Amino acid sequence: MQIDSPQADAVDSSIHSEVLKDSQFRVSEVQPGSALLVGDAAVFNVAGSFCATQAKCPHKQGPLNEGKLDGSTVTCPWHGSQFNVCMGAVLQGPAVDPLKTYRVIVEGEIGRVEAVKL
Repeated sequence: MQIDSPQADAVDSSIHSEVLKDSQFRVSEVQPGSALLVGDAAVFNVAGSFCATQAKCPHKQGPLNEGKLDGSTVTCPWHGSQFNVCMGAVLQGPAVDPLKTYRVIVEGEIGRVEAVKL
């Protein structure tokens, strides 16, 4: 049996008070050294700064948001290609094509990935 409580509703509404758009994320969800899938982009927290790239590796479409992030270098979990997530450059193959990169705008606790390629 579920009992509705005004206090429970107040907590739920404060946590989810702002509905995010597909290109938005909560800054607190991307800790330094981690990544988050935001729409078709992967957002990386590089020492407190946010960089965004296409979410899939150009080599065989591996999920870059699941790769290991070391500084500004992400390693694709499928075949080991490495990229600079801020510049998009290939650092190690087998990938040969660079990543598309996107601007990240942070306003308070909400970040937004701009769809325009940098």
